Amino acid sequence: MILLNINEVYKAINSNERVRQLVKTAPLNIVEQMDVKKFDTKQFVLHQGESYQNTYLLVNGRVKVFLNSPSGKQVVLDVYDSGMFLGEQEAIINRPYSASIINISPITVLSIRNSDFVEWSHRDHRFADRLIHNLSEQIYHLTKRMERYSMHSALQQIGLFLLYCAHEHIPITRERITYEVDTSYRNINRVLKKLADINVIQINRSIIKITDFQTLQQIVETED
Repeated sequence: MILLNINEVYKAINSNERVRQLVKTAPLNIVEQMDVKKFDTKQFVLHQGESYQNTYLLVNGRVKVFLNSPSGKQVVLDVYDSGMFLGEQEAIINRPYSASIINISPITVLSIRNSDFVEWSHRDHRFADRLIHNLSEQIYHLTKRMERYSMHSALQQIGLFLLYCAHEHIPITRERITYEVDTSYRNINRVLKKLADINVIQINRSIIKITDFQTLQQIVETED
């Protein structure tokens, strides 16, 4: 049984290059304590304000990191994909989760006991350097996202995200927009319809394509 478990762990690690690079210098006794877990969409949930005994390394799939206000409003902080840790900050400082997490696709994770994760970060200096880099990136992206939320209208936020996706060759869908814009789904549909009516974008079922980059850029720069 132990041999089967460690084989599954190594299979998961080697299935993704980013994960493999993170784990390749981990102490063997830490790797041997990891578990592979798989979840269907929306079956992996970690709640803001709760404490958990494990840290997770996302092997494949996507999760949404978000805040819930007392009024029920949800603010998405980020969407993580493979190679991202879940709960690493809370494990290091021994605090309850500062945000909630739910998987928005089927996922595979490596489950690591918090004590093992902290020991790993102490013993593996290469890993500790990567961890600092990853946390710094998260803070940077969160700051930029909060800038968009607080300083730009819904139209500007959507326009900026559309341009970003086009530049990075990321398929644009309504679902992706809901994770990146601080407004209601109804308002997103209103803005998309407005852009489609003036021939800035084309909507084909769930896929959105920019048809007039110049006008969209002007809207982003001049919209109040």
